[in-house]
Amino acid sequence: MIKHAALVTVVATAGLLYTALTRETDLAEFDRKELEALIESPRPALTVNPLVEDHRQQFARLMMDYAEQENERLRAARAFIPGIIERQTKSIEPDPALELLMTHFEIDPDTSLDYIEAELYLRVDGLPPALVATQAAIESAWGESRFAIEGNNYFGHQCYEQGCGIKPQQSKKKALEVRRFETIGDSVAAYYQNINTHRAYRDLRKLRLDLRTQNQPLTTKALIPTLSRYSELGQKYLRILRSVFRSDYIQLAQQVEPYASQ
Repeated sequence: MIKHAALVTVVATAGLLYTALTRETDLAEFDRKELEALIESPRPALTVNPLVEDHRQQFARLMMDYAEQENERLRAARAFIPGIIERQTKSIEPDPALELLMTHFEIDPDTSLDYIEAELYLRVDGLPPALVATQAAIESAWGESRFAIEGNNYFGHQCYEQGCGIKPQQSKKKALEVRRFETIGDSVAAYYQNINTHRAYRDLRKLRLDLRTQNQPLTTKALIPTLSRYSELGQKYLRILRSVFRSDYIQLAQQVEPYASQ
């Protein structure tokens, strides 16, 4: 009888463990699909606010609207991190949701889970919409550059494979092209991806996390000094950023309520 009771206990425990593991596996796959929809899906087109008459102010507000949506996506993705990390601590098998995050945010999988968690909190985060609008204004001539019009490229993204984009007319680099995007939203998403993953912007990411940790506002003014490597102009580029950010176009656009819709 004792042996039989012990066997029943073992079987019951195994059944509960199997059920728990199955649920964890299902949850991990569910999280992966949700994250994939959040961070890897094509971005919808947004509508320009017709009530804003000035072209540059209208452009700035539209870029801010795209930034607001990207920030929402990243906030939602960030909320998955604690549960994913906790789940991974209980399993020796790679968590599919964690694998997706590591791939998308370019984190080395051959590192400790503590390091991966720290990097996720550094990378899975948003930006001040005014900063996004300011850089877009500079890099696309307020949306009127050839690359913005022909390729939806608003941030100067480059690529180095023949046919990957638009060939600059005066470039001396034969392989260099300016990347082409399907939509404005895809261009904005690529900009965020660049800021959140490239080693040139690690100081920005560290400052951003410090501000978050200290419950300080994440402002354009605070982050501008970390962007000297965005352009070959270096410190001169920072002066341009500050000047454009202080312009009436950006400042007034910040006072307009988000308008864009799908």
